[in-house]
Amino acid sequence: MKQTLLSFAAAAAATVMMTMCCPKIELCETDSITLSEWSFSRDSASWEEVTIPHSTNAIDGHSESYYRGKTYYRRDIEVCDVDKPAYILFEGAAQKSIVYLNGVEINVHGGGYTAFTVDITGMAHEGKNDLLVICDNTEDIELIPVSSDFNKNNGLHNEVHLMQKEMVHIDPVKYGPKRINAYSEAIEGGARDVKVIDNRTSVWSDELLHVVTAVKSVAQEVSATVVCRVLDINGGVAAEAEKKVSIAPGAAVDVDMDIEVKNAHMWHGKHDPYLYVIEAAVYVDGMLSDVATTKYGFRHIALDGERGFMLNDLLYPLRGVSVHQDKEGKASAMTKADYDEDYAIISEIGATMVRLAHYPHNDYVFSLCDSLGLVVQTEIPWVNVCGERATQRYFDNIHSQATEMTRNLMNHPCICFWGLWNELDTWGNNDHFQGALDCDAVVRETAAAYDVVREIDPSRPIGITDCSTLRNSGYTHLKADFISENRYNGWYYTPNQFEYFTSDMVDIRAKSDCKVINVSEYGVGINPYCHTWDMTIFKGDPDKTHHYEEYGNLSHESHWQQICAMPWLNFTTLWVMYDFAVASREEGYLDSDDGVNFVEAEQRKYTNDKGLVTRDRKLKKDAFYLYKAAWNNDVTTVYIANKRLAKMPVDREAKVKVYSNAKSLSLYHNGKLKQTLGASGEISGVIWQFAPVSLEQGKNIFRVESDGGIEDEWSVESF
Repeated sequence: MKQTLLSFAAAAAATVMMTMCCPKIELCETDSITLSEWSFSRDSASWEEVTIPHSTNAIDGHSESYYRGKTYYRRDIEVCDVDKPAYILFEGAAQKSIVYLNGVEINVHGGGYTAFTVDITGMAHEGKNDLLVICDNTEDIELIPVSSDFNKNNGLHNEVHLMQKEMVHIDPVKYGPKRINAYSEAIEGGARDVKVIDNRTSVWSDELLHVVTAVKSVAQEVSATVVCRVLDINGGVAAEAEKKVSIAPGAAVDVDMDIEVKNAHMWHGKHDPYLYVIEAAVYVDGMLSDVATTKYGFRHIALDGERGFMLNDLLYPLRGVSVHQDKEGKASAMTKADYDEDYAIISEIGATMVRLAHYPHNDYVFSLCDSLGLVVQTEIPWVNVCGERATQRYFDNIHSQATEMTRNLMNHPCICFWGLWNELDTWGNNDHFQGALDCDAVVRETAAAYDVVREIDPSRPIGITDCSTLRNSGYTHLKADFISENRYNGWYYTPNQFEYFTSDMVDIRAKSDCKVINVSEYGVGINPYCHTWDMTIFKGDPDKTHHYEEYGNLSHESHWQQICAMPWLNFTTLWVMYDFAVASREEGYLDSDDGVNFVEAEQRKYTNDKGLVTRDRKLKKDAFYLYKAAWNNDVTTVYIANKRLAKMPVDREAKVKVYSNAKSLSLYHNGKLKQTLGASGEISGVIWQFAPVSLEQGKNIFRVESDGGIEDEWSVESF
C-alpha cells in the first residue's frame, strides 16, 4: 500500500505576482493528501486492511470490557521531492501514539483528541517509505483522561494527512492545522448596527482582527512578503494588510498583523452564522510560495450573572445538549456522514448550544457548528482525577493538551467557552490511581491551566465543571470565568425529588466567587423499551435495572420547568444527546411494554442510556420531543408522551400528556372528543396534561390534534 504526494508546484502553477490589489488566490489544496488506507494489527503479527477513521474498540466497545493496549497502523508513503519540507498531520491518535518512519522513532504524542503535526523533512528517502503508528490506550496515571465514565478508545479515530511544502512556507506546526490563529475585538468608537432581514437578526460592527502565523525557510535566508486578506462570503476582499519579514535558514518567524474590518458582518448564532475566510499568502521575489486559509466569524460574547449569555450585545439564551464522539459499530471513529446525521438531529431539536464532552471533538464538528450557528463549549479531558500523588508530568500533559486545543480550534466562532476540567472530586480519586483528592492542587493547577489558555486566546471565557455543589471550600477560590455544575437530582441522589435542582443551583451561586453559573449536565437513565403505568414504583438510580421512560419524562419535565425560572443561568446542556458505550455500566437492561412482565435485553447493557436518542440514532425518546417543542419554533410539535406503554389495567385511568408548542390541543378517545385545551397552564408552555380518561375494554386509541391540524396517536390495550 503506498500513496504518492503530489507536488505543490503543480498546485501553484497559476502563480500570481504580489501586489496589494491582487485578486483572491485560487489554489487547490493538492499539497495535502489524506492517508485513508492502512494495515492494522493488535499484535504486530497478523494484519488486516482498514480505512481511517478507525478504532479497534468499534468491535468491543459495547461490552463488559474493551481492549486496552497497543495497536499498530502501517502503510507506505512516497514523497515526490525528498529535498522539500514534508509533514504528517494527525487529527487524533488515541490515546498515546508513537510515530516511526523507516523504523526510526520520530514523534511521541500524549493525548488522543487534539491534532498534532509531525515534521518529516529530510527523513524520507526516494521510493517507498514505511510509516508505522503505535496507538496505546493502556491505563496511564500521567495521561489525561485517567478515569472516566466513557470508554477511552484506541486508534487513528480521526483523519491523517500528508503534506509537502515549498522551501519557504507557512509553518504547519506552531499555530495548529489551519496555520493561522486569529481573534478580534470591536474598534473603540466604531460603528455598530443591528438589522432584521428575512426575520433573522443580523449585526454589523467595526472590528479589529488580530492575526498571527509563522513563516519558515528551510534552506537559506530569504526576504518574504506576507499578505493577509479577509474575504467575505462572496469572495470579495473585505480588508487586507501586508508585512515584510526576513527569515534565517532553518528558522520560523512569527508574523502578526492587526487588520481593521469596517462594518463587519457578525456571526450571530443560529440567527445569522456568517463566516469570512482569512487568507495568509507568502510571496518570495514576487512569486507565490504558500497560502493558508481558515474560516472565521466575528462576534462579541459576554457573560452576565443576572440576565444570562449575551451575543453581540444582545440577550441570547443558550439551551442545549452535551455530546460524545461515539456511535454504535464505530465507537469514536465517526465519519463526516455520521457527524452530518448527528447535527441534523441536533438542528431538528432546536438547540442553541452543544457541550462537546469530555475532550475536543473532530475539527469537522466545529466547522459544522460554525455553519449551523451552534454555540459550543469544548474542554480538555482532565476528568475525575487530581490525587495527592499526581506528578508534574501529569500536569505538564494537561498544559500540553490545553495548548493544542486552543491553538488548533481558536478560529472557530462557535466556541464561546473553554473548559479545563470535569468532576475532579468524584470516585476517580483513589489508591488505584493517584490517591485521595488534592484540593489545593486542583486550585493551583486550575490557575496554571487557565493561564496557559489565556496566553493563547485573550478573547474567550475559561471555566470548570464541578459536580459537588462546591462542597470543597477551596473550590470557591478557583480561577475561572464561569462555574458549570453537573446535577442529577432524582437520580444519583434524592430519588423522585427533582425539585432540589433549583435550591442546589441557588446554593452554588451563593457560594462561588464567580457569579456566572451554568448547568452542564442533568438527566436520568432512559430505556425507551422499559415502561410502567404504576407511578408509585418509580425509583432513581439505586434500582439500576429499571430505567423507565416515564420516569425520564418526569425528570426532564421538572428540570426544564425549573430552568425556565432561572434565566440567570448562562447556559444549560442536558446529559446527553445520544446514548454511548461505557464498559463499566451494567444497568437499564430490563424491557417491558406493560409494567408487569420484564425481559433482559443484553444489547442494552454497557451503555449510558441518558441520551435523548439511542446510540444507533434510530429512535428518539419521548424527552427529545419535550425539548423540540420548547426550542424549535420553526415547526409545530404535537407528541403524546408515554405512548410506548402498550398495555394497562382496565380499571386504571389514562392520563394523556402531550409535548407541544401549538396554540390549542384537542383530545379524542376512540373517536370521541374528550377535551380541548387553550394553553398548557405551566411555566414552560409545552407540557400539556389532559384530564384522566377511563379505559374501555380492549383497544383504546387516543388522538391529539392541534389547531393547525398536526396530530399524534397512542394505542393502548386494556387487560
